[in-house]
This record gives sequence, C-alpha cells and structure tokens, in this order.
Amino acid sequence: MYENQYQRKFEPGIEFLILMGIWIACFVIGSVATIPIWIAMTGKSLFTMQKDMFDAANINAVKVIQVVSTIIIFFVPAIVTARIVSPKPYQRLGFKGGIKIERIVVAVLIMFCSLPLVGALAEINKAIPISAAWKKIFDGMESQYAEQVKLMATFKTPVDYFIAMIIIALAPALVEEVFFRGAMQNIFLRWFKIPWLVIFITALIFSAIHFSWYGFIPRLALGMILGYIFYYTGNIWYNIAAHFFNNGLMVTILYFQYMKDKKVDMEVGESAPLWAGAISAVVVVALFVLLKRISATKVYPDSIAAEQTTTDQNNFLS
Repeated sequence: MYENQYQRKFEPGIEFLILMGIWIACFVIGSVATIPIWIAMTGKSLFTMQKDMFDAANINAVKVIQVVSTIIIFFVPAIVTARIVSPKPYQRLGFKGGIKIERIVVAVLIMFCSLPLVGALAEINKAIPISAAWKKIFDGMESQYAEQVKLMATFKTPVDYFIAMIIIALAPALVEEVFFRGAMQNIFLRWFKIPWLVIFITALIFSAIHFSWYGFIPRLALGMILGYIFYYTGNIWYNIAAHFFNNGLMVTILYFQYMKDKKVDMEVGESAPLWAGAISAVVVVALFVLLKRISATKVYPDSIAAEQTTTDQNNFLS
C-alpha cells in the first residue's frame, strides 16, 4: 500500500508547486507560532513586539523565535515535500552516508578562500547607485538586521557563544541548505537540466529572500558557491559543513571582538580590494576542480554531475 503511493511520478514543475505551497503555509504557521512564544516568554503586548525585539531584556525570546520560525518556514517544507514525492525523502534531499573527510576539508577551504571574493563583491554592491528613497529603506533594513545580530552576539559567558553558534551558525546552515540546495536546487536541476542556470537561479532566490540590498551580490556569490558544492558532491552534509563554517567564523570573530572591546562591529571583514577578490576567485576555481575530481571517483560516485553524466550516457545508449 505504502509503495503504491510512490508509483505516480511527480513532474519537477508539480514538485516545485508543492514545495512553494507548503512553504507559504509554513510561512504563515511559523509567523503565527511566534506570537504565543513571545507573550509567554516576555509577557509583553504583541503590538509592541517589533520594537521590543531590540530590547536586550527580551533576547532569549528572540533567540527561541528565531530557531522555531526558521525550522518551520524552511526545514519543514523541504522534508514534507520530499516525503510526498519520494519513498526515500532524506536521500532525496542529499542526506547520504559515506562522508569523506577530504571532501569536507575542500568544501570548507572553498568557503574560507572565497572570503576576499565576497568582500570585493560587497564593495561593488555598495558602489551601485540607487535613489535616496531606496537608500533610506535599505539603510533602515540593514540597521535593524545589524542591531538584532549584535543583541544575539552579546557574549557574557562562553555559554552565550555556544548558544550563538547554534542559533546564528548551525541552525541557518542546516535549514537553508536543506531547503535551497537539497530541495529547490534539486527540483530545478531535474526540471531545467542546465546546471549553471539552476545554480544561479537558486542562489538568486537564496540571496533575495534575505532582504539585504548591500549583501545581495555577495550572498548571490555564496549561494552559487554552495550550489556548486552540492552539485559536485551530491551530499548535503558537505554543504551544511561549509555553510556552518562560514556562519561560525563570523560568530567567532564577533565573540573575540566582544571579549576584547565589549562591543560588536558588524563591518569587520566585510570588504576586500578587487585584486584580492580576483586572486580569491582563481583559488576557489582551482579548489572546485579538486572537489569535482575527488567527488566523482569510481569508488564513491556521489557527485550529481557524475550521476547526470551516467544518466545521459545511458539515455544515449538506449
């Protein structure tokens, strides 16, 4: 009985509509779920919630809300969609065993070596001319984001650092990679079958959904880097490790900064000269060549690229 429900094959377009439908429903549910959490933990009115979220006295409630809403909005839609369309939902999302340490090391190195590239792209992003009206809006959004991160990155004890690593680094790395790469990119790849275009579109959506103009191009680049990591490895664990490293590095820098100066500067490490970005790009490409090679071996053919090549060859022979 349970096997028969998967005999009907879902077209990628239908699968994408299912994912988006569940995402919209979960967005509403996740937003509503924050209300009882806020009231129970703070005892304050819902009508002043937006302002009170920037009060240090309510930071614990903000942390809980952040984790709960993120899981509901991103992780749940990916899992439910995969469960609907596949008898092996977790494998469908890229959760595979046989993790190889050399692939994790290269994936993390790619993220580390891409930092100057991302910093240079941030400078280019800032140089794009925009109207005074839009600048005011974008500056306000950026200021709110920075203030919230500063509150969550106020470290009084090492325990605060550990909690921040879970909330700011690990949780987003897990849920965002599962949703954007494991679910969305996977669907797009089966749908459009043009890897670079699929990776670009997924990264574009990934960047846009963060609602940050000044970080749009850098986050687009990071999304593409993560997209290629998943494409070449076919295993979401490498993406989670790379994304976690990127977020965790930021949290660690903020931690030591706060321990030293008792303040947080969100702009540290966010810019780099163009020449450094160019060198970074060359190094990242070289590391991707290495990652592709060690991820598509005859012994462990985890690579989606390798799987696609094999499928194409089989289709040609048939």
